[in-house]
This record gives sequence, C-alpha cells and structure tokens, in this order.
Amino acid sequence: MLKRGRVIAALLSVAALAVAVVVTSSPAAPTAPTTQADIAASKAIIAKYSKVPKFVAPGPAFNAKQVMRGKKVMIIPVTSQIPITQVLTASMAREAKRVGFTFTNWQNQGKADQWIQGIQQAISQRYDVVDLLAIPPAVLKPQIDQARRAGVKVISSHFAGFGWQPPKYIDGAVRLPYFEVGQILAAWAVVQTNGKANVLSIVANDLVSSADVIKGMRSVFARDCKGCKLDIVDVPTVEWANKVQGEVQSGLQRNPNVNYVLPIYDAMTSFVSAALRISGKAGKVQQASFNGTPFVLTAVKKGDVQMDIGENEDWIARAMLDADMRAAADLRVPSSHYRGAPLYIFTKRNVARAGTPPHPAKGYGSAYRTGFDRLWGLR
Repeated sequence: MLKRGRVIAALLSVAALAVAVVVTSSPAAPTAPTTQADIAASKAIIAKYSKVPKFVAPGPAFNAKQVMRGKKVMIIPVTSQIPITQVLTASMAREAKRVGFTFTNWQNQGKADQWIQGIQQAISQRYDVVDLLAIPPAVLKPQIDQARRAGVKVISSHFAGFGWQPPKYIDGAVRLPYFEVGQILAAWAVVQTNGKANVLSIVANDLVSSADVIKGMRSVFARDCKGCKLDIVDVPTVEWANKVQGEVQSGLQRNPNVNYVLPIYDAMTSFVSAALRISGKAGKVQQASFNGTPFVLTAVKKGDVQMDIGENEDWIARAMLDADMRAAADLRVPSSHYRGAPLYIFTKRNVARAGTPPHPAKGYGSAYRTGFDRLWGLR
C-alpha cells in the first residue's frame, strides 16, 4: 500500500504541470424523480466490464524485429517520479529489448525545460520517434515542429480520451476510453442505490481526461436514471491533498441525502475515506473510483472502497509501444484503434485476482501478452 506522503508528492508533481481545460461542472440541477430508473441498462454496463478483457489487435500485424532494426525510440514522461509512468516505461523498455531496438526513457522531474532537452537530444542523436507520455502537446509545439522537420515522429500517449482530437502537428496518439470510465462509475452508483443515486463526484477539470469521464457519467444518468442526482465538484490536482476531504465534508453537509461518492481518480480516495469517517458516514456512504492502483485495490479488499475500475498498465504500455513502432516504421497509426484498452471492475469478490499484495498488471488474464506477440511476429 502506498504511503500517503508518496501519493501527495505524486499529485503535486503532476499537478504543477497540468494544462487547464475549461469544462462546465456546475452541480446538476436537482430533479424530482419522474421516470423509473432503467437499472437493467446500468447492470448491463457493469456486466460488460466485470468480464476479463479480451485482446483486440490495435491494427494490422507486422514483423516488429524486421521493421525496427536500427530504429530508436525515446519516451519523455510528464515526470519520472510517479508510479504510473515508472510502470509504463519499464514495461515498454522490456518489450523493446525483446524486439531488439534502442529505447530510451528520458528521466525528468516534470519540468518543461527538461522535456525540451529530451526532444533536442532526440533530434541531435537522430531518433526515429519521440513519445510524449501525458505531456500536453500544445506546450511543446515549437519543439515538436522542429523535431518533425528533422524527421523525428512525435506520438502523444496516455494524455486524453477520444473526446480530445489530436492536433495535426503530431503523428499519432494513444487515447484511452475515459468516457466509458464515466459510464461505469455512474452505472455502478445507479445499481448500488437501486436507481435512487444521489451522487457527489469529485473531478479535476485541469486534467484533459476528466472531460470524457464527466460526459460518461452524465450520459448514464440522463439515459438510465433521470431522477438521480449528480453533484460535481471540481478540485484541481494540485489541491487534492488539502481540499478533497473538505469538499466531501462540505458536500455531505450541504446535501445529507448523498448516498454515493465518486472520486474519479484513485489518488483522491484516501481523502474521501477520511471525510466519510469524520462525517460519520463510513460504511453508510460508499465510494468507487478508477485506475486500479495497488493501494486502492488493497482498500477494496478492506472494504474502504467498494469498487475500483482497473486499467492494465502493462497492456497499455504495449499499446503505446505498438504506436511508436508503427510510426518509426512509417506504418499508419490508426486514430482510434486503442479503444480496446482494458477496463475491468474490481470488487471484494474478485480483487484477489490482482495478487497479494495487488499488482497493477494482474487480474486481466494473459491473452494480451500472447496477442501482442502474435501481432508483432514474435511467435
């Protein structure tokens, strides 16, 4: 289980770099129940994502060893200091070694000048691809233009959902199904409250991915539970450590009928748990979240978090590397072929699949490893 200090430090590191995206997040206007909730439709969403994900090839097969001979790929993470970027880059490095090409993880502390130095080195050392992991492309447009003029392809990874349109000045993007994440969270609340959801959701509008999550939640409530209530509170990432708890406590005081809390990212959950305890709501008001982070999966085991949507970071790392290799080999990088990125619901019933202690790549089966190997001609 991650220590609270590490979680806070990781939040502050990433949040300092977030690019603001204006998303309207005023609380949904309370509406009196006029239509019976379609619980069956929400249950169908839950059932779909309670199954071990199936591998879906992100594009046509190719001989990776052949097309990547002599190629070089550099990944520049938003920061090297948080667990998710460490897991992703380590997985990519392992697979690149198997394929047999140069893969460089540009270590940095989340500073823009360090990202720029990485791109400049990739240009001077004639890399084929630079992958910007969770870095907003817009903040590096001059450097991206320079890299592309020098023949270096630029890919954006793990930055946004499919509601974000990749700019024309990059060569491809690995977007993730954040809209579906929002649908799952909302559907879960609808089912768990038997169609009487009165939800307080904590979001972070400074993260581009939040926009799709919010749209997903609202779509389910609008379709399946018109009488349900959704109160959305925005807490910027840099303020999670000192504001999430207070906002939850205030929300519970403002609306004592709240019966579910949806913090949309795992790192918010510990602060929500504290607020529920202090407010005397622990065990009465449940919470669910997204990321499949080991410390939250441990909380699922203990019952502090009722449900967590996992995303297999090892699987996603392979999808990112797939895009990088296609770009390096002058193969087309499809615009939406990573919709198959895995989402899987963990509850107390099945969280043991993630291991003891939980591991971010366990519980999703092994089909994706075989699938990528075949896709790349490795077996």
